[in-house]
Amino acid sequence: MTEYAEIAARFARDTAKHQMTVLHEDGLYRHIRFMNPQYGDVYHFALITWPNHLVIRGDGPNFMFAAYPTADPFRLFRESSHDGINPGYWQQKVIAGQVKDWSEDKFRTWLTQTAATDDARYPGLLDAVGEQILQSDDYNTEYESTARHAVASFSHGDYRLPFPHKWEQSFDDYSWKFLWACHAIVWGIAQYDAARKAVAA
Repeated sequence: MTEYAEIAARFARDTAKHQMTVLHEDGLYRHIRFMNPQYGDVYHFALITWPNHLVIRGDGPNFMFAAYPTADPFRLFRESSHDGINPGYWQQKVIAGQVKDWSEDKFRTWLTQTAATDDARYPGLLDAVGEQILQSDDYNTEYESTARHAVASFSHGDYRLPFPHKWEQSFDDYSWKFLWACHAIVWGIAQYDAARKAVAA
């Protein structure tokens, strides 16, 4: 849906003044809350763990991960983050939560490329796609249903836009909530580790 860097920047803004509170800790059984005390529940989140599992829940992202075969889910995310997030691997661990959704950017890229490819055989096609769909106020391609309707309603001579089947072309991409949650988990674990190191010192 959105570039990783954009979501990383958004996460940093959303959590700039968040503070950590350990609500419960008994070995791998943890409940750790992160929130801005000034704004309360706005973009707050909690990391809850028990053996082989991690849940992130709060104002927006809600996901459950199964960390098998790793007993400590924090260890799984530490060792597989590679100095950032790893959504391709971590999506395989999700057992609750919607990882992907409709991507307007992927749809519009496909539409532009398809029209540009066929424009030589159907002169004016690219302009027609721009006028009837891409710059049109009649269709909000932010949603799959209206994008499909726009393609079905498109007219340019005898040319028909072929909306592809899922197995031909997928317009799904990682949802902003999933990417935000990935950043939250990595950042939250780092805060937790730093606090434990400070106490140990």
